[in-house]
Amino acid sequence: MTGVDLHELNEGAVAAAKRLGADDAVALSTRSADSMIRFANNSVSVVNRVEEAELSVYVAKDRRRAIASTSNLDRTAVRKFVADLFASMKGLPESEYVPLPAKAAKYTPSRHGYDKKLEDVDDELPGLAKLAIEASLSAGGKRSAGVINAGKGTVAILTSNGTTGLDSRTAITLNIRSFADEEASGHGLSCSSTLAGFGPEEAGRRAGEGAKKMQEATEPEAGKYQVLLSPTVASNIVETVAGAASAFSVDAGTSYLAEKLGKQVAAPGFSLTDLGVVKGGLGGRVFDDEGVRTRSNKIIEDGVLQGYLHNLTTAKKWKTQSTGSAGFVQPHAWNIEVGEGDSDYDEMVKEMKRGIILTSNWYTRFNNYRTGEFSTVPRDGAYLVEGGKVAKSLKGMRAGDDLQRLFSSVTLLSKEREWIQWWEVDTPTLCPWILAEGVNITRAYG
Repeated sequence: MTGVDLHELNEGAVAAAKRLGADDAVALSTRSADSMIRFANNSVSVVNRVEEAELSVYVAKDRRRAIASTSNLDRTAVRKFVADLFASMKGLPESEYVPLPAKAAKYTPSRHGYDKKLEDVDDELPGLAKLAIEASLSAGGKRSAGVINAGKGTVAILTSNGTTGLDSRTAITLNIRSFADEEASGHGLSCSSTLAGFGPEEAGRRAGEGAKKMQEATEPEAGKYQVLLSPTVASNIVETVAGAASAFSVDAGTSYLAEKLGKQVAAPGFSLTDLGVVKGGLGGRVFDDEGVRTRSNKIIEDGVLQGYLHNLTTAKKWKTQSTGSAGFVQPHAWNIEVGEGDSDYDEMVKEMKRGIILTSNWYTRFNNYRTGEFSTVPRDGAYLVEGGKVAKSLKGMRAGDDLQRLFSSVTLLSKEREWIQWWEVDTPTLCPWILAEGVNITRAYG
């Protein structure tokens, strides 16, 4: 798959669409090479390398639109794929069609978020896994499991109006979970767009240290607590805020940010930005799926909702411009950034009279998307704080709130921020530690 010519692939698809009489067409082709090493019980168990390529095509005719993807990239197969896609529009109703930009643009690759050293890092992955495992053992973990993923992704675009471009990203991520006994676990992450920025030892240390501390964990009393969210936990929740800022979600009636433009939706000092490309960012590119240049979009600034994320269709409806956020289906964030604060971790703990530190979570679920009511299940490392000091470890709990109340109760943000991307966070997020007031904590069972 590394030999696939993305420009040639796009040209074939767009030419086929034009011959069929399409009003608009976009070909978006991707090529990726990813290496993965998995380890369990302190030993490497799986080593794998996967190379893939895919073509996605958007076509429009007489206000009808269709989108599909294929991994069969043979020339004849691509022509048939486009013909079948075009034919499928006959049975579709007319849509809120907006033409692609008339003026063609030519995009050159951004070097932000790219490291040539990550193109071929296979031989180094076992050693990096070993560093994480040994750091976890030294910190108190007895056995560890996890995965390192590293690789490069390239995306090319061509539209029927002549817009063309190509961009690439690299990333390396580690997810490690360590155990001191059957129920005492800790979690660590390291996420970077460069090999130099990757920290397997620190991630392993956090996982091992967390496992050791959790050996005598007990269930908490139900109630409202100050909660200190690690970047890992905060990023999972922040990503849902960025999702709610999509104009598609607002129009669909599934956003708690509906009808709140210009209004206070978070605490003063809390800011949230979508970045198309940014130094160190693990995601994003210079163009969106409609060929519009990506950019920096202020979603929330000092607690006030500044704007929604738009594609061409939603922008016309809202009488504004595209924010360069288009996916083929809906606008979305590329890289999420939460503004830094002025506190460090120890200062934040000292401010907690009766609170809980959460370092990892999963199973975030919404009771009501429209109101932002959600719950999430903390795991791995959770600690009760009393009088500014960690008193004991906790397990078996659920945290619940609504998004606007939670972020309106933020009192402190850390100076230190981390890039987070893993199973629970799809969109790369640069996030600090966040201290919030009055979060509802219940027991997870019974």
